Amino acid sequence: MFADGDEKLVALTFDDGPDTILTTKVLDVLEEYDVVATFFVVGQRLNESTKAILERMVSMGCEVENHSWNYEPLDRKDPETIREYIERTNELILKYTGKKPRFFRPPNLAVSDVMFEVIDMPFISGVLGYDWVGCDRNPEKIVQNVLDGVKDGAIILLHDVQPEPHPIVEVLRILIPELKERGYRFVTLEELFKRKGVNPKNPEYRGKMWVYVE
Repeated sequence: MFADGDEKLVALTFDDGPDTILTTKVLDVLEEYDVVATFFVVGQRLNESTKAILERMVSMGCEVENHSWNYEPLDRKDPETIREYIERTNELILKYTGKKPRFFRPPNLAVSDVMFEVIDMPFISGVLGYDWVGCDRNPEKIVQNVLDGVKDGAIILLHDVQPEPHPIVEVLRILIPELKERGYRFVTLEELFKRKGVNPKNPEYRGKMWVYVE
């Protein structure tokens, strides 16, 4: 449909997992539509009970990245706590996937100067679907939130894990075909930066929260 240089790219990302039930449902949909995604996982959820989920992500070509140790915002934490939360999560991701994470998404997208000093990873935000508790979680509304902000090079921020009933499966069954119809190709976060020729660790990007890679 598009020449290689003209192809529209988008990175689908998920937060707050893994969970044996909810994340499995998301992976099933991704597999059905033959698309890859990037999962920002919570360290305290990485254990023997979720090992198979993490292995499945990797086997499907998905990426596993760092969403800190728990759900607490880090913007008011001291440097030692921040470092501990990130390193513990990195160690478990490496243990269960065989790969060290390259990217970090702050819990609640809350950041501080201290975090940027301590965490030596690119900070990733994204086009918000507003699919978490407290938002209007009508599937069509969530999809529209994404479509309103999507463009070539966009990072889409959704959640595989939220309190039930979580409409993420319905959202994906609408969103993925619509984006494909619009000519988008789904890539992992690492591939998005590579295809766009952007090095997120370049010092010029220090303090940046990535929503689009362009």
